[in-house]
Amino acid sequence: MQYRKEYRKFYECKIYMGSVNYSTKDIYSQDEIELYCGQIQEEYEYVIPLRITETTYISELTYQEKGWEITAIDYPKLRFTRKQIRNFMRHLAESLLDKFGQHIICVSDKDEIMMLENTEIFPSTKR
Repeated sequence: MQYRKEYRKFYECKIYMGSVNYSTKDIYSQDEIELYCGQIQEEYEYVIPLRITETTYISELTYQEKGWEITAIDYPKLRFTRKQIRNFMRHLAESLLDKFGQHIICVSDKDEIMMLENTEIFPSTKR
């Protein structure tokens, strides 16, 4: 069997979001998140593949929330720059923040983390 290898420097960009709509208290399913992410991918000028993984956020014994880690990698078969991937992930995060009534969504890569805060839901929690 013959195959071709291609190596690139590894890069991924992640979105962290919870499952609770802070306005309505509705809880969203992964199916709803997947469907909406697919719609955003189709509407965007290019498609960045995503991996959606369920996770749980905890803070001491007083807070626990299910949520998701939504990840885009620099898939070698596609030729997107890190900037293109980051731009798409920021667009997706802003869309998720609004659509699902999130208070905070974070976007991170190896160099930085950006917190998007919906100040219409809660006043700023800037420290």
